[in-house]
Amino acid sequence: MICRSRFLAALVPAFLLCLGCDSASSPSSSTTTAGPSPTEVPKLDLVIDDFEDGDAATTLGGFWYSYSDVDNGGGSLVEFPRDDAGEVIMAGEGYESEHSLKVEFSFEQGDLTYDPYVGLGANLGSSSEPFDLSSYATLQYTYRGVAHSVRLETSDVADYDYHGVLMPASTAWKTVELALPLFTQEGWGEPVPFDPTHVMAISFHIRGATGETGSLEVDNLGAVEQQGEPEPDMTIQEPAPPTLVTLDSVAIDNPLQELALESLDRGYNVTNWLEQDRFESFVYDEAFVAKLSEAGFKSLRLPIDLDLYVEESSGSGDDLELTLHEDLFTILDSFNTWTEDNGLSFTIDFHQYDRSLDFNDPASTAEAVALWGAVAEHFADNTRKDLFFELLNEPELSAGGTAPTQDQWTELAEAMVAAIREHDDHHTIIFGDVEWYGITPLSQREPLSDDNVIYSFHFYEPFIFTHQGASWANMASTHDLPFPYDPERWSDTSTELGFTPFMESWILNEMRNYYRTGNANALQNRIVTAKRWAVDHNVPVICNEFGAYDGTSGLEDRVRYYSELTRIFRELEIPWQHWFMIMDEDGTVIPEYKQAFGLE
Repeated sequence: MICRSRFLAALVPAFLLCLGCDSASSPSSSTTTAGPSPTEVPKLDLVIDDFEDGDAATTLGGFWYSYSDVDNGGGSLVEFPRDDAGEVIMAGEGYESEHSLKVEFSFEQGDLTYDPYVGLGANLGSSSEPFDLSSYATLQYTYRGVAHSVRLETSDVADYDYHGVLMPASTAWKTVELALPLFTQEGWGEPVPFDPTHVMAISFHIRGATGETGSLEVDNLGAVEQQGEPEPDMTIQEPAPPTLVTLDSVAIDNPLQELALESLDRGYNVTNWLEQDRFESFVYDEAFVAKLSEAGFKSLRLPIDLDLYVEESSGSGDDLELTLHEDLFTILDSFNTWTEDNGLSFTIDFHQYDRSLDFNDPASTAEAVALWGAVAEHFADNTRKDLFFELLNEPELSAGGTAPTQDQWTELAEAMVAAIREHDDHHTIIFGDVEWYGITPLSQREPLSDDNVIYSFHFYEPFIFTHQGASWANMASTHDLPFPYDPERWSDTSTELGFTPFMESWILNEMRNYYRTGNANALQNRIVTAKRWAVDHNVPVICNEFGAYDGTSGLEDRVRYYSELTRIFRELEIPWQHWFMIMDEDGTVIPEYKQAFGLE
């Protein structure tokens, strides 16, 4: 499962503002509300722009502008239509009217290290004289076109992490009402409460990938006063945990099981660093590793995008030769020494977010294979038993284009193993399956041909609990979900928990079924599936990613979740490595976490 504090795309865009003009440097109707669908669309109490005058001025006296990623190194373009005199015009086909705002755009990555973007907006006020939306309950507009975030930009936000709501693409005109409390930050900037009295602008922010083009049309933009209390759209259920599934035995008669329990338990992932960007300096160093040991952790997993260090290549296929930047081995050698000196195991995890690995391109897969050959050759004389090579984190996350099939991933994994074994026949390999290291595909496969492999899965269930407040999962607005499920803390109105009908259907289904899944029995039954497979094949299995994002969840709920999950891991003899970083720079882990993780 995708767990993404990693996916935050730490952006600080430099917006290109061009009031009333385009930034050339810089793309049947349904009605939906954040709650039950109304029988008719409420009349706007505040009209920001109905676009019928056809020009760039809003009804409130502001002007429409556009921006793009050009100043940050991208090459994306966004264009307003213009008349013969070069003036911006509202030339879109209106929804049951003459005019709408319409922009067309194209994306170009350029030198960006995150997804390219464009946007359009209208100024409503300024930092000294902001616009007051506090007397309105919802923002309303009609749109047709690509997925986008609609944002209310306030003067309180200084780093562009504005409050918004992610909206899905729609090929038909769609009218939406958005309750103001649903506007939330993405989370990569400084947290700031949303203050509707401090609005400076409204904007529509669009992200994409190089080569993509598209358009967005907007009509009838405004706000609606309170229309009464939202109607209930859920039933508060009593808890219904499933019957607990047990195993006759969890014993695995394989020396790798003992190695896993000794060396891969109570683990820590060093996140949001080398898997996202190329090394510049040691953000985490020997002192940090020493503090991990002092805090009670026993293993360290280092996510690192190995292909960022390829300087040159020659040849092809099995004869491909790579020249790697010396920084790669400076990093790996340093962590190898630091972990050994401080009594932690060390896992080198090939982990990338740039989707540069194309499973359908032989040259791309050959490079991934050659990388492991080079790393294995470097460590061939290293005698540590607790140094591990993890082939490729969550293959879907690494893949450009379509996600790999299990057969494709198995073929590449076997090639990686062969490249490692050409130089190194003793270090243990870690393998996780497709579907983001999913338990289901793992439980349906045969082990790899090499017998020195430990198998891994990732666990972020129930997802709506572990990812509440996570913008990268389209759940930024969700909050205060309890663990375990508690009818006293639930609601019969989904918006009170921050859910919107614009979220993916599987998220909404998880919400409706949380009274069944939000409990320890459901966790254990799922994990038992992985352990049963391990017992049947007499191979060890570990969980080297799990966690609950702390954006909008409660500490006591997270502690209960972690206490239950680590208890299950202990009882099933499954070593674990936690994903979200929970130790501060002083080496402090809060007491509640220390107890939950058994670090005391």
